[in-house]
Amino acid sequence: MKILLSEIFHSIQGEGPNLGRPSVFLRLGGCNLACSWCDSKFTWNPEISDNKVATINEVVKKIKSFPCKHLVITGGEPMLQQDKITAILKKLPGYTAEIETNGSISSKISPLVEQINCSPKLRSSGNKPYALKIKPTNKKAIYKFVVQKKSDLQEIKYYIKSNKIPAEKVYLMPEGTKHTEVLTRSKRLIEICKKEGYHFTPRLHIMLFGNKRGV
Repeated sequence: MKILLSEIFHSIQGEGPNLGRPSVFLRLGGCNLACSWCDSKFTWNPEISDNKVATINEVVKKIKSFPCKHLVITGGEPMLQQDKITAILKKLPGYTAEIETNGSISSKISPLVEQINCSPKLRSSGNKPYALKIKPTNKKAIYKFVVQKKSDLQEIKYYIKSNKIPAEKVYLMPEGTKHTEVLTRSKRLIEICKKEGYHFTPRLHIMLFGNKRGV
């Protein structure tokens, strides 16, 4: 069995509930969406992609080479390769894992991960609206919304209400690939989170390292 792979690296989680947690990142290739502001277009855009095909054993060996037993599975859209992810996780006893997803594909691997970071894409991403397949009744799911402009906030409110997402499961994150962009938008979002009872999450990796790969 082989998997479409972008990169594997060791860093800290820069977003969400596990912010700051040392993690091995398994970034997979391929995506079913095409967000205009995507910071990892190299995983799906054929003009700039450097994806490679790897065996499950090659991936597991690389993951085990790092002194860390927490795995963040990201992309691209990793839910496109769930059977292969399952095969990898079964070879990593003692590891914990979380997975990033846009929420457009149903999860078959919930029992194998401790957290599902669902990031529904808004109209500002350039994608058409789609049905949410990762439901709030899934106890492992949290919902991370990327905020680019003021109009996004009204759309998020409507989305949360129509999908019955509890405020304590909601994380607002500033869009941006530069430190200044993230910082400016963060200040506005913190006030919204205080008012609505949402969580705020920065993009710590952008603020520390900039828009670079493998960090």
